[in-house]
Amino acid sequence: MAFKKKLSVLISLICVSLFTALPLFAVDQYIIVIYRQLDEAFSEKNEKELNSVLETNAEDTNYYLIENYTMKKIRRLVVDEEYAFAMQANLIVIDNNLDNMDAVELYSTIANALEKQKEQERIQAEKDAAAYAKYVAEKQKHKTEVGKLYNTSLTSDGKEVYVASKDEKFTATNWCFKFNIAELMMLNESAHSYDSVRYGIGGDFKYDYTFDKVSVGFDAGLNFIMLPFTNSDNTMLPGAYIQPKIGFGSFGRTLMFRIGFVALMNMHMQENKSVLQDTFLTPSFGICLNPVEIGPGKLSAGVDYYLSSLKAVYPNMVFAMGGDLNYAVPIAKMEKLAVNFNIGLKETLFIKDSGIENRASVVLAIGAENVAK
Repeated sequence: MAFKKKLSVLISLICVSLFTALPLFAVDQYIIVIYRQLDEAFSEKNEKELNSVLETNAEDTNYYLIENYTMKKIRRLVVDEEYAFAMQANLIVIDNNLDNMDAVELYSTIANALEKQKEQERIQAEKDAAAYAKYVAEKQKHKTEVGKLYNTSLTSDGKEVYVASKDEKFTATNWCFKFNIAELMMLNESAHSYDSVRYGIGGDFKYDYTFDKVSVGFDAGLNFIMLPFTNSDNTMLPGAYIQPKIGFGSFGRTLMFRIGFVALMNMHMQENKSVLQDTFLTPSFGICLNPVEIGPGKLSAGVDYYLSSLKAVYPNMVFAMGGDLNYAVPIAKMEKLAVNFNIGLKETLFIKDSGIENRASVVLAIGAENVAK
């Protein structure tokens, strides 16, 4: 009997334990299901689904577990700086339970963080916009610069492509000759207060040959100032020059260095009573601007220092130089030859111990040049 009584007590205890555990097990299971629903709502950032889960279980005795789990998920969003959805999720918690002070306090924290984040995003957006604007400007500038150097063509689909350099030519040779039909020279010698206006003729020749990296050539010319209009001193003033030149790279096709020899002569027809500088022979060096297109014509220029102005050569001389400027306008153009009308200036300056002598000329000329495409 004693054994049966003990067995009965044991069975009773087992049954009580089972009936007590079943509700706890059931609670755990449905809470887990709700947690999974919350996970899914947060993963998809689905405000409607999150509100539905909280609203549906608002009266549940275990709602505090659901709410705590939701707050944990919101704090995780704050840590990850996902403030926008954290704010909306926090508002949903407050809407479903106005007494949740943790959610109310967290609201201000999220609001401040969200405001700072928006300000940082605004600043970054401004930086990105400025960087993009600079990129577009640089791209347009580059396109403009390339457009100056290359000819363009349109493809069949309307895209613009660069086909050839504007400097690319079928011939590497360029030459230009001009006959100066009138050189009107204005002479002035300050030491003796002498001035004179004279007429002359002349000619100039320019030649250039362009390699890939180097351009070479020479300038040459002569003139003969022979007819005085005012204050004749019975002199004629012939002159001649030849100046080899060289340029480097694409820049050197336009601006070149030149070095050569210049002869400025003074021919006396009678007894020498002229106050002008006697014959002046000198090496020279300087720079020259090859013809560049400006408006309807081409501009060229040059300036040179005369080395013989050193006192060791001409004791009366302090400084001497020469320069020229020419603008050529085409008046006829054929397949391989162009005819130009030229107007220009020439200048020779002597600074002497006794004063300054200046020879300035206005030049009118007819020229011809090859057409280098």
